[in-house]
Amino acid sequence: MTVVDQGLIDDACIALGVSDVNAVGSVGGQKAVRHVKSGGTDLIMKVIAIKSSSPTTLSRAEREVDLLKSLHCPHIVKVESDLVTIGVPVRGAAWLEEFLDGKDLSSHFGARWSWTDAVEMGHQISGGLAVAHDAGVIHRDLSANNVRRLSDGIYKVMDFGFARYTLRSGLTVAGQPGTPGYLSPEHLNAYSGVPMPASDVFGVGILMYQALTGELPIPYLGDELDYLKRLSRVEIIDIGSVRGDLSDTQLQLVRRMLHPQPARRFINGRKLVEALELEL
Repeated sequence: MTVVDQGLIDDACIALGVSDVNAVGSVGGQKAVRHVKSGGTDLIMKVIAIKSSSPTTLSRAEREVDLLKSLHCPHIVKVESDLVTIGVPVRGAAWLEEFLDGKDLSSHFGARWSWTDAVEMGHQISGGLAVAHDAGVIHRDLSANNVRRLSDGIYKVMDFGFARYTLRSGLTVAGQPGTPGYLSPEHLNAYSGVPMPASDVFGVGILMYQALTGELPIPYLGDELDYLKRLSRVEIIDIGSVRGDLSDTQLQLVRRMLHPQPARRFINGRKLVEALELEL
């Protein structure tokens, strides 16, 4: 696998006119996330390494950056630059996004949230997804690490279509990006039922379930084949057995978001926003 090295990061900084501050998250891999500065402004720079044998990686990134620049919503991270290429032949690409304070949702899970707090989180995330879905963009990797809670309580959805995780078992999971524990059943089929707007709704259901219970509805326990089998059967511990304090209406809302059949869920972020607004 081609990885982002320091030379590629340095060249990306020159191309975008920024100075590197430090890494954000883990170091190594095909994508790097850096805290950078442009004058006195804090920004995030994302760098991807590109193999000459995979030209579609660049074209896909160009399309997605251009599309994301057109999305204007307080609950979607803002793209601050065009995508620039690095090297001849191209060996990398980079772009800038707004700098977000606060922490990813993964840092906020543990103790059970109240219904009100969970609904507020789900409503803001689905608001961002609604704008994306209206523009034909599906997130496909709505994990706790791809949503940030800012210091002012605003939730921002990040990494539309860029984050990609490979299961070591060699299963391609339909070639779709996704994080074990946060996949939808549609991630398992390469020919039909691939991720769609209703799959992102499933992702919001996972995040609300995790907030309300402290656990994932279909946890990843380290055995990939076991996880994929349970995902294919949508083996979820019913939320009613864990949160008996919630009303039937509240339980049914979460159950609908996590329904095995996409057509039985809310069909997109816009419909989910409407449903959650009734709970605010």
